[in-house]
Amino acid sequence: MVATLFAWTAALAATASAFDCTGPYFTMYNRKGFGMSVQRLDPAVEPGMQSSHLHNFDGGNGLSLNTDFEGLTGSSCTTARVKPDKSLYWRPALFWNGNGTGFYRVPEQLKIYYKFGDGDESAVPSEFPENFQMMAGDPFKRSDDGNNPGGIRWACHGPMGASTKENIFTKGGFPTGITGCDGLGLAAEITFPSCWSGKEIDPKNPNAHMAYPNAYSGKKGVDVCPEGFKAARFPTIFVEFWYDITAFNGQFKATDNPWVLAQGDPTGFGFHADFRNGWEKGVLAKATGKSGYCDCGCGCNEDSLRKCFGADQVNDNNDAAFTQCSAKPAFPGEDAPRVDKLPGCNPIQQGPGRAERKTGPDCTSSPPAGGNDESEDSPSSSAAPSASSSAPAASGSSSQAASTSKAAAPSNKPSSTRKGRMSIQTQNAGNNPTSVQKDEMSIQTQNAGNEAQPPVVSAKPDSNGNVVVVTETIYATSTLGYKHRRHTHARRHHLR
Repeated sequence: MVATLFAWTAALAATASAFDCTGPYFTMYNRKGFGMSVQRLDPAVEPGMQSSHLHNFDGGNGLSLNTDFEGLTGSSCTTARVKPDKSLYWRPALFWNGNGTGFYRVPEQLKIYYKFGDGDESAVPSEFPENFQMMAGDPFKRSDDGNNPGGIRWACHGPMGASTKENIFTKGGFPTGITGCDGLGLAAEITFPSCWSGKEIDPKNPNAHMAYPNAYSGKKGVDVCPEGFKAARFPTIFVEFWYDITAFNGQFKATDNPWVLAQGDPTGFGFHADFRNGWEKGVLAKATGKSGYCDCGCGCNEDSLRKCFGADQVNDNNDAAFTQCSAKPAFPGEDAPRVDKLPGCNPIQQGPGRAERKTGPDCTSSPPAGGNDESEDSPSSSAAPSASSSAPAASGSSSQAASTSKAAAPSNKPSSTRKGRMSIQTQNAGNNPTSVQKDEMSIQTQNAGNEAQPPVVSAKPDSNGNVVVVTETIYATSTLGYKHRRHTHARRHHLR
């Protein structure tokens, strides 16, 4: 499959003359399948406790209930293609929920882009500091509200049962009107912000410490970042998630919407992803430096990555340490490929209003004020680049059932943010290095100006007799907008 992906990328680069597949960025395919680990953990938003919903993790197997930089860099293996990258990349598990027999977890593969250019030159970005974490997306979103900082969208390559043979791209939700995707499959994409305020992540407002750069400002280095977010400019991480839905193709009707994310999202608008730094020190700085940087672009194969990172620093598909890499589960028993209900307390919430965190024996209660509600009340205050392209996936199985979840409620204990020392060296081309170092970093919460009326919640059966919780909330939102260059599947223009 990986060979097929590389061949597909190379073919696209050869035929799409409008797209320059080189420059100051590199890409890598992680291991295909179900990722390094599938657990109810969320080191960024719910540290030190069982998380509210199931996540798929890629990266270093140092993942634990109390993950830290030392533990990650000490991982014995990683599912990242580049061995020194023991960072964690995680997202909600995707399930197929299409025939009334349960929720079937969908296998996937990640293609990760590290972009660090100002035009045709390296912007010489800063390395991520120890214990750095960030999040893109909003797990409580259920409709297109016009605010999409991470440029999230879904795509169906080779739509089946549709009125068009052209690939379908959405504005953030699952593709509809199809019975499968028999081309390159189902894909999602997301862009992480790269401008840092210097603060640690706030679990109650996990987007507040980061912002997106203004790609059209005409400026360079950290100056492309908005005010308040110039402590550092990091490489921009863009990720394509390729889902293998082969086993499900033709198993549902064009009028069905059989997909659901682990937090009870049947719309796809609540897709989100997180990153925690685990790069070995100095490696990323060299790969993105002023000269001699890794510039294999969108078509990095194993040979080109070896040139960038070293002959023995790239995982091979025949390496047992790569193919069998996994982390010990902190809460065993929730990684089955098929389940009767979504793990945790995650009843399906259709929207279009924002979803709520649910608790209680029947998963119908909302937590008291002060509970850890992830980004429920704080969509990103900084604005959006639109994301990029997509490329393929692997294998699965089949089926459905909507959830009224009667699991025990997750803890509502306020989560703690790990305190410690973050130290970074900001390297700006043509600028003097700026050192930022803080002990016991304070958390700054940014209010995006959202004013919500009290939500209206109703529970009603769907056509299969499953209870669906519908939440309707009216929001008035004001956000500060920064324009970003769009990545497109059709023409595949990449921010450079």
